[in-house]
Amino acid sequence: MQQLKQTKLTLLSLSLLLIFLNACGTEYEPPPQDDEDPKDQIESNEPVTADGTLETVTWNIKWYGDGDGGNGPADELQQTKNILRVTDSLKADLYAFQEVYSQQAINDIAKKMKGYQGFVGDHIDWIQKTGFVYNTNAIDSISTDAITQGQSEHAWAGRLPLYFQFSYKNSDKEFYAIVIHAKANIGDNAEEYEEAYNRRKQAAQDLYDYLQNEKPDANIILLGDYNDDVDQSIFYYAKGDTAETPYKPFVSNNTFRVITKSLTEAGKSSTVGYSDMIDHISMSNELYNFYIDQSTKVFQFDDAFITNYGSSTSDHYPVWAKFDLTTSKSLTGN
Repeated sequence: MQQLKQTKLTLLSLSLLLIFLNACGTEYEPPPQDDEDPKDQIESNEPVTADGTLETVTWNIKWYGDGDGGNGPADELQQTKNILRVTDSLKADLYAFQEVYSQQAINDIAKKMKGYQGFVGDHIDWIQKTGFVYNTNAIDSISTDAITQGQSEHAWAGRLPLYFQFSYKNSDKEFYAIVIHAKANIGDNAEEYEEAYNRRKQAAQDLYDYLQNEKPDANIILLGDYNDDVDQSIFYYAKGDTAETPYKPFVSNNTFRVITKSLTEAGKSSTVGYSDMIDHISMSNELYNFYIDQSTKVFQFDDAFITNYGSSTSDHYPVWAKFDLTTSKSLTGN
């Protein structure tokens, strides 16, 4: 009986509230219901302040956003959580991503990283887009677009390079970051493998020529899934007859340095299940004095950090390099 009286009083109180709100001309709205399952909630990363060091990361995140399409990890929510756990650990200023399904997909990452924004290259027509996520506390965006001049869609497997021109707040100098995703080393026979290699070789030469001719003084950082190594190619004509690296223009000329080549020489791998480094970062000679020596690293994760990383997150590991912009020497170029 007591419970019934309490129910009547509750209904009476609600009725009086509705009468009061209607009299005031205010439409009653029930309180919002948080129907999100706690296990589906994703915690946001904390902001990262500008400290004079530009931290850059390249990371292929394995068909991110297309789990429902049968590509990549089926549990996209868990993949997102894992990606954010990694970014929260790295706290980098600039992430160059590969294999992102859409702008919405990259928004799903950036919106949980306080102070970060992201974008993908809309010029890539299919679901393996490239993109950047950057720390707005450290980076001011200037412009972004595809690099098309002198480039072959076929050589780049439909994924023309995406550039991001920006300035670092503490240096007030401009940078020209480029993310690439080269043609994969795949085929059904020897001829197709050789064709894939030649396409990587052409793409690398075309990009090098463009940068030499059009951006000779820019502070260039070239990040991405190179889909090949930089000491020698992962493609071979016959057993024991390995081809030269398709990135020879960037390796053999003093206008560029592949700074992750040291990881290759140390026997590191940037993928799950394979022994080669195929994810790399290069810089133009304008940045030689600002690169932090031995700052390149491959971040590999065991089950104590991320369970079943290769199947739940990506078959590539993040690779990073750092630049000290507090040095007294001035950056050249723009």
